[in-house]
Amino acid sequence: MSDKSNGADPALELLDRLVRAVALFAGGAMVVGLAILIVTAVVFRYVFNSPIFGADDFNQILLVSTVAFAVAHSGRTGGQVVVEILGIVSGPTLTRWTDIFVKLIGAMMMGILVWMLIESGLTAAAYGETTSSLEITLKPFFWILAFGMALYGLVLIIEMVALIRGYSLSGSTGPSNDL
Repeated sequence: MSDKSNGADPALELLDRLVRAVALFAGGAMVVGLAILIVTAVVFRYVFNSPIFGADDFNQILLVSTVAFAVAHSGRTGGQVVVEILGIVSGPTLTRWTDIFVKLIGAMMMGILVWMLIESGLTAAAYGETTSSLEITLKPFFWILAFGMALYGLVLIIEMVALIRGYSLSGSTGPSNDL
């Protein structure tokens, strides 16, 4: 490993800004919309005794969109569950190369997932893929999911390249004042 292990790869810093902005603005807008919808639905159901027809459909759509916009940021900041047993029993060199291998496999899996989500979006109308009550087509939401998974695949690829180049990935956690 070179002396780069203490610094951050410039590509990772740019990537951090991108995934943070997507999670903050797009994901945040979905969470705010979801919160407003839930509060409104609860008020209508229990105060006015008149439930909103289709509220569950919008809850489903907003929740899926929230996850899609947040998954790359979660992966980049270490918000996902990780078991690091290999790091305990092996040295940092072996761990680095297994991390590279795992990120490569993950990026390939994300590529396949994105491809299938795009294809599902293209055929959603033909197969009647809609929400249960209002029958809103799921076509754009397959594409939103594809965008989120593609962004996470990009995260994995850039992290893999940074590891190959000898950079540390640890500069991304914690709160940011960039925005």
